[in-house]
Amino acid sequence: MKIQLSNDTFRFLRESDSYYIDKTGMLETYLNEKFEKAVLFARPRRFGKTITMTMFRDFLDVRQDSKKIFDGLEIMKHKETVEKYMNKYPVIFTSLKEVSGESFEAVLKNLKIMASKLYEEHIYLRDSQNVSDVSKISFEEILRQKSTTEDTIQALDHLSKMLKQHYNKPVFVIIDEYDVPMARTLNTPAYRQTREMIEKMLSYVCKTNENVKGVILSGCLYTVKNSTYTGLNNIIPYTVLSPNYASSIGFTDNEVKKLLSDANISDRYETVREWYDGYIFGREKMYCPWDVLRYVSSILDGSYSEAMGPESYWVNTSETSLDIIHGFLGKTPNANETFEKLLADKTIDCIVNENLTYHNIHSDGENIWSALLETGYLTKAVTERMSLMPLKIPNRGIKNVFRHEVWDFFRDKLDNIFIEDLFNSLWSNEIKNAEKALNQILEATLSFYHEYHEYSYHLILDGFFTGRGYQVLSETESGYGRSDLIIKDPARNRCLILELKHVKTKHGLTKTLSEASNQIIEQKYESTLKYEGYNTIIKYAMVFCDKKSQIKNA
Repeated sequence: MKIQLSNDTFRFLRESDSYYIDKTGMLETYLNEKFEKAVLFARPRRFGKTITMTMFRDFLDVRQDSKKIFDGLEIMKHKETVEKYMNKYPVIFTSLKEVSGESFEAVLKNLKIMASKLYEEHIYLRDSQNVSDVSKISFEEILRQKSTTEDTIQALDHLSKMLKQHYNKPVFVIIDEYDVPMARTLNTPAYRQTREMIEKMLSYVCKTNENVKGVILSGCLYTVKNSTYTGLNNIIPYTVLSPNYASSIGFTDNEVKKLLSDANISDRYETVREWYDGYIFGREKMYCPWDVLRYVSSILDGSYSEAMGPESYWVNTSETSLDIIHGFLGKTPNANETFEKLLADKTIDCIVNENLTYHNIHSDGENIWSALLETGYLTKAVTERMSLMPLKIPNRGIKNVFRHEVWDFFRDKLDNIFIEDLFNSLWSNEIKNAEKALNQILEATLSFYHEYHEYSYHLILDGFFTGRGYQVLSETESGYGRSDLIIKDPARNRCLILELKHVKTKHGLTKTLSEASNQIIEQKYESTLKYEGYNTIIKYAMVFCDKKSQIKNA
């Protein structure tokens, strides 16, 4: 079984005999059932957008012969669509993922490079007798990166005109990662000019244009909706909330089951479901393909570590998404408390803004949750649209991503000596030293919270231990109940059990501390750990009041 991770183009997957889950039915749906002049398929990073876009290119492009790579797939059952569209249209295919820079001049330069490479692919147009001499002059300037800013912005529109002249057929324009230039220039002086340039470029091809048959875009956010360019108002977005095409990008539950069966690891289904499932797109339950394929590949090639367990492979695959998280911790009113609810596997209700632009993400607290929904950090908790949408963290893998971000956020605000003292004291069972270190940490971190809740303390400790590489189980069934935190250190065959409580006045500290200690014993939280073979199990009750804590052995 050959799983391809380094190349995400459709033709390469098919020609290299790599594992492929058939999504070609999407071609029939778009071309024959739900055709629109301009569409956007908006999904989080690593869900398969580039494979989808290259699938459209390889099916439509008149310069290709694609029968072999589509042989045996769903689309070939639709003979009329195949006869009408397969390799019958000129195609402009490009990606904007490299169009970025620290200044607008750098962004413009990279756009010129992108346009030049695109024109080089169609170098035959210089010799076409059907193309006008005037068009050939502009072609030469763009090819040599000598064009003006305005001509560069019109490069796609100009190329579509030349292709229409050459083939006497309108063009499909396919743009992958269309919103990356805006995402990467966010919070820089280059953002406004970059956004206007990309929107203007898209408007030329999306507006009424006899040279263009269809425009197909992929990205994370429908960030051009509020544009002043009328051509962009024609774009029909299919987002994570849209029932149409919901299962076309990403893996369904049945597809994951088949993948695991084909890999002879069906017994790992529950692990895959816990870590990588949980998304609801439209009305469909979906998995992140990147996570699932990386996990299966690691098992097959022997690199998987049973001691470490599953990983959040999706983490760090999108700088933009991480920037969104960094933008709300400690900055957005009430965000920390909402964040705590999410990490406690609870849902939050918010009004989702599907037309969110990048520069408005941090302008309103509610926009944060919409952005996290669109970029894959949250998912809706219901199948139908609602005016007030319940959102949740989709799976354990994404929860780990959040935990790491908590660690990164607070780490820079703390003296690492405090953290080292806390860890060393807890593992050494030195309660007074652990209390001292923990109180110093609380003094430095809790100023970021408007109110103190039990989960405020839970969140901080969870993030710290996760960030230092420990396996953290949060509110997991153990013995006869659910322990707050279990910290595993498999390399040293040891673990911590932490039961956390919060009281509003210091008078309740001693009594509540005893109750928490008794709870650990009565609920037998250590029973599962003993069964797993941990030799050293240290149990602590921790009670918090404002920025003070008390710790007791259980």
